Amino acid sequence: MVAYRPLERRTVAEVMTLDLLTVSESESVLMAWELMCKAGVHHLPVADDEGGFVGVVDAQTLTASWDACGPGQARRSVTALLPPGPPVTVPPTATVAEAARAMVKAGRDHVPVTDDRNVLVGLLTARDLVSGLAGVHREAAPRTGGMPSLYRIEPVFPAGLPGRPDAGRMGPD
Repeated sequence: MVAYRPLERRTVAEVMTLDLLTVSESESVLMAWELMCKAGVHHLPVADDEGGFVGVVDAQTLTASWDACGPGQARRSVTALLPPGPPVTVPPTATVAEAARAMVKAGRDHVPVTDDRNVLVGLLTARDLVSGLAGVHREAAPRTGGMPSLYRIEPVFPAGLPGRPDAGRMGPD
C-alpha cells in the first residue's frame, strides 16, 4: 500500500486531472454540450486557433445560460460562455490549499493549472480535491506534449427533416 501525504501538504501536480478533452474557441455552445455529454465531463478547456489556453467552460455555466429560443443561441461561439478577463490559474507547484483559495476567490469549482508560459498542463476540480482527501489515487494516462487533443463531433440529424432529405445518412468512410 502506498502512503500519501496529507492533502494540504501536496502540490496541485499530484492531484490534478491530466487527461483533458478540449474544444476550439470557434466551436459552438451546442458542440461544447455534445462533447461534455459524450465524454461525461463537467469542464471543457477552450483553446484558441494556435492551441493556446483561453479558458474553461463548465456544465453549470452552460446549462444556466442555455436559451431554447432558437438555433442561433446554440450556434454562438463557446467563448460567449467564458467569464470576462483572463482566467484565474495556478502553477503545478502550488499547494492544494493555494489552489482551493483560488477556486473560492474565482467562485468556481475548478482552477486551470498552467506552466510559466501559460500553457495548460492540467485542471484541478472539486472532484480531484475530494478524491485526494479520501486518499483515492486516480491513475492518469501519460501526457503527450503540448495542449491536449482537440476533438470534433459532427451532429447527425434524423432522416426526413424538412429541407434536409439526406439528413441522417452517412456516407462511406
